[in-house]
Amino acid sequence: MKGITEKFKGKKILVIGDLIVDEYIFGKVERISPEAPVPIVEAKNTTAKPGGAANVAVNLKTLGADPFILGVVGKDEKGNLLKKILNEKGINTSLLIEDETRPTTVKTRIIAGSQQLLRVDWESRKYLDKKILLKIIEEFQEDFRNFDGIIISDYGKGVITKELLKAAAEVKKSGKIVTLDPKERNFHFYHDITAMTPNMKETYQATGIYPKTEEEAEIAGKKLIEKFKLDFALITRSEKGMSLVKKDKSYHIPAKAKQVYDVTGAGDTVIAVLTLSLVAGEAPEKAAEIANIAGGIVVGKLGTAAVKPEEIAKAIEEGA
Repeated sequence: MKGITEKFKGKKILVIGDLIVDEYIFGKVERISPEAPVPIVEAKNTTAKPGGAANVAVNLKTLGADPFILGVVGKDEKGNLLKKILNEKGINTSLLIEDETRPTTVKTRIIAGSQQLLRVDWESRKYLDKKILLKIIEEFQEDFRNFDGIIISDYGKGVITKELLKAAAEVKKSGKIVTLDPKERNFHFYHDITAMTPNMKETYQATGIYPKTEEEAEIAGKKLIEKFKLDFALITRSEKGMSLVKKDKSYHIPAKAKQVYDVTGAGDTVIAVLTLSLVAGEAPEKAAEIANIAGGIVVGKLGTAAVKPEEIAKAIEEGA
């Protein structure tokens, strides 16, 4: 695995999915409100970071890849902010589409110390207007040949549809690597994908099996492969690590996290690193190991975060 992060450089990856602004309000709590039995947060500062599919792109960029984002933002202040942040990070937003019928998805977290007290979501979960959807599919079908791999980042906000997944299946059949971070809402749409990265809850929702043990993960993984026509499944199992399930065998990888501060966006890091490793020529087993190492690093950071190539290289050097 040594030297793998060098192979990430310049890989062109298309990220299709639901874009989110992860907003944080930081402060301290010293008293309870006289109006209701709730804490008063004295706000000290606020920050906004790319979340959802946008965070996948940030992870890819941080690792030296060349990501492009295909998705939708609202015609609003937060949509402009997200595009500005992504452009400042050097991420190509030329394929982003503005939809004036829906707001940009914003998740606002209120944090005191290191404790999250509340989250407020601004969003629309309706599926895309047909005109916008056709525009996205058109862009996808025109451009997919220019990319080394495709990541579908589904947060259930309406961008990922049956029609889009049908187009993605055709792309996979052409020989491209197509990976998917799933959401329960669209399980009936998924098919013909290289790999899927469900967590334990999503695995249960898709198969009826909650993969607490390695044996359960193996049975559930084979069901996922059969149901969604996957090459393999990578089930993320929190403190139990990950289970890579192929048609003929399974591999169980212990968790690498030394400290867990925040799991926000950990799945984004995992699918970014998994996909980059695959397009760099690594076998699924090695790709899963590297993704597991990266996931263990990112949960040790507060808030939506990305992993640097030198952090992965150091963890591999130290035997993670």
